Amino acid sequence: MASISFTFPIFLTIIFFLTFKIIPTIETNASETRLLFYYHERTKSPNATTIKVVSSPIDQTVPIFAFGNIFVFDDPLTKGLDPESPVLGRVQGGLVITSLDGYDGLYNFNMVFTGFDPWTGSTLTVIGRNPTQQTVKELPVVGGTGRLRLTRGYIILTRLTSLARPDGIITFEVNLTLWNN
Repeated sequence: MASISFTFPIFLTIIFFLTFKIIPTIETNASETRLLFYYHERTKSPNATTIKVVSSPIDQTVPIFAFGNIFVFDDPLTKGLDPESPVLGRVQGGLVITSLDGYDGLYNFNMVFTGFDPWTGSTLTVIGRNPTQQTVKELPVVGGTGRLRLTRGYIILTRLTSLARPDGIITFEVNLTLWNN
């Protein structure tokens, strides 16, 4: 019995090394890139780009971030801080306030590139927790389409203006792993 317990670990070690020797090495065709965009939202008419479509049924007197509130948005994504700078695309999606205290929400949106070569016509998909009261937050990039297919990464969002203002500006620091086709 002692010889079996001694040879079994040796056998497993040999199988382990043979497995790695036989499996071909997969070359990754990935590259990393960092991008900076500016997201401009307008919450007041005229020309609102972010609106509340459902109000919390619990308490109508609660401020904007109340459990159950649902927002949709279609906001411009620009090259510069100035809202008149070149538009590179749109940020289209929604926010659902999911915590009872109103401080957290589920953010899901697509970054649709309309004027940003070489990715015009491509999208990035972002979904994650949005701590609404924090100035800086991190959200995962879970995929993309077109030339951004299989992209992964994260976005650091930094609010540059007060939540009380009707014309919010948020920086998008986008860190991506791109798969080159």
